[in-house]
Amino acid sequence: MIRGLTNFAVLVGFTLMLPFFCAAAWLWGNEDERILMKIAGCVLSPFTAVLWYILLSHLIFHRRSSYLVQFLVFLCSATGIVILIRSGVITF
Repeated sequence: MIRGLTNFAVLVGFTLMLPFFCAAAWLWGNEDERILMKIAGCVLSPFTAVLWYILLSHLIFHRRSSYLVQFLVFLCSATGIVILIRSGVITF
């Protein structure tokens, strides 16, 4: 039980810190780290956006976030990633 809780805490912590990890890898990392963080950023950015939305809605707005709004945040961030990849801003 404790191991599962620890794994969950690490996953949520990594997902919330993902924008900072991506920025650090793009600024100071070598080529392998840049590619890894581009892939991780593209895959996990929608989840990161939803977690940040949930966190901010609870701490700042003092209300629960609905599942519909969470889904819309996920869709908008995933669409943004697709647009960035198709326009050539993010290349692999």
